Amino acid sequence: MKKQTADLIETLKDAGEDFEFYPTTKDMVRAIWDHALSDAHSNSRDRQRYCDVLDIGCGTCNFRRWIEELNREEPGFLHLHKYFVIEKSTVLLERLDAETIVLGTDFHETTLIDKAVDIIFCNPPYSEYEEWTRKIITESQCKGIYLVIPERWKNSEIIKKAISTLKAPLRDSYERNAKVVEVIGHADFLNAERTARAKVDILFINKVWTAKEAGFDMMFDELFGMPDDNYNPYTTEYKEKEEREENLKNALAAGKNKVEILCEGYNAARDDLFRHFKAIAGLDAATLKSIGVHKEAVKEALKTNMRGLKALYWKAAFDCLDEITSRLTTASRDEVLNRFGVLKTVDFTPSNLYAMIIWVIKNYNKYAEKQMIDLYYGLSSKENVQNYVSNKRVFVDFRSRWGNDGERPTHYTLDYRIVCTHYALPGHSHSSSDLRGRFTDKIQDVCAVANNLGFTVEMLDMPCVFGERGTAHGKDHKLLFEFRCYRNDNVHIKFNIELMKALNVAAAQKLGWIRKPEDIKAEFPPEMAKGAEQYFDRFKACAAIDVNRAAALLLPA
Repeated sequence: MKKQTADLIETLKDAGEDFEFYPTTKDMVRAIWDHALSDAHSNSRDRQRYCDVLDIGCGTCNFRRWIEELNREEPGFLHLHKYFVIEKSTVLLERLDAETIVLGTDFHETTLIDKAVDIIFCNPPYSEYEEWTRKIITESQCKGIYLVIPERWKNSEIIKKAISTLKAPLRDSYERNAKVVEVIGHADFLNAERTARAKVDILFINKVWTAKEAGFDMMFDELFGMPDDNYNPYTTEYKEKEEREENLKNALAAGKNKVEILCEGYNAARDDLFRHFKAIAGLDAATLKSIGVHKEAVKEALKTNMRGLKALYWKAAFDCLDEITSRLTTASRDEVLNRFGVLKTVDFTPSNLYAMIIWVIKNYNKYAEKQMIDLYYGLSSKENVQNYVSNKRVFVDFRSRWGNDGERPTHYTLDYRIVCTHYALPGHSHSSSDLRGRFTDKIQDVCAVANNLGFTVEMLDMPCVFGERGTAHGKDHKLLFEFRCYRNDNVHIKFNIELMKALNVAAAQKLGWIRKPEDIKAEFPPEMAKGAEQYFDRFKACAAIDVNRAAALLLPA
């Protein structure tokens, strides 16, 4: 492990990204793991806790790694339901898995007031630990904070002042015994993956009793200094102006460097927003009260406007990646978009845009194979398949109308002429008497899989009348498949045989039915085997999208 860490440190140094990278040790995390479960079920073997975590400066995600290892080794289970991170190093960002959601890259550029999580963990760079600790304490919205910081923190006036902003529990006997700040362990890095002489305390800071808006209140007061009033807060709703959305779309369509357009536009809009609110805050208290403008209402309005502004620009950035999202089926795209919704609180910077691209690609690559197999199984029925030469078993239908009920058959190919119900096709089922309402998503899902097989659909002609012929064409008007949809929910599809060969080969490779190109000629029916060797590894080559290719969608050629 030390050898791997040493190699990684050299890589970070070569990239100029060794931001005091000292991986958190297992003993440090054990103290946190035990403390987090200390108020769980009295039976130690039943101790369980589920939480959303933000790991600030996550590095190689040692915090999650040791938590998962402790869950396996010791009684108790701390489940990291959602794992968010902030990490500056692009070397480390590219090593994160698809389940890790990046909420920011530069800690100093990232706001914490809108990152609502249960726990924040941070092992900060020790040259800046006071400022990091101050910001985490005063700006965060969470129930508890775990910090690994030098033991000299007790002498820091900056940290003392930050802690003084927290509200001490006073309501009942349990809360009176609870501590706002607690040292739950001591440690050092003498035997760590990267050794150091620093001695550290492991701190827990209890924010359960602290007002959720304390961080926002502090930021608001520092930026605007608006006088307090005694009026009850009320909620305002912010709606993005259609003109701003249209202007942004036009600017992106006309410009090549979309990162520059997006970031400059966001910064200008944010500065303009702050300027307006500062103008309001600059009015004297008597004038504000006389016109019915209250501090709490202004704060709510600013929060809503900031949230809407980020959502507008992140959606615009996501829309720029349509070359990727168009290769996802309806279900895959919806899942990625739903997960992407969390990222709308992330600060809009070039480095965060890059992190978003990495995140989208990892999730795209995760779903590309799954959606291809889902379509393959969806089209599989007794009428549509031919067994491999060596497969003498009778094909038994494994699907009911509402789902997959039985063991799936193996070692067969799909015919290029397919008859199925629209329930057999993956995708949304809309209850509509209109043909397009019922079938468009499903046919577009077929197109998405065809795109990933290298048969790019450039024109889709959806019919308006049941029984009428629809078509999907590729380059040079080449017919990729035709289809007819009927009122009884049947769908007849006739694929270009080369497209179906590619689908059969890709599914067989993924499912392990064939291992090498020679297996195609030996096992596939003659008509489907002819020339199909060219499609071995075709899906892997056509479906893969790397960071540079995706980044080119936002950057000038």
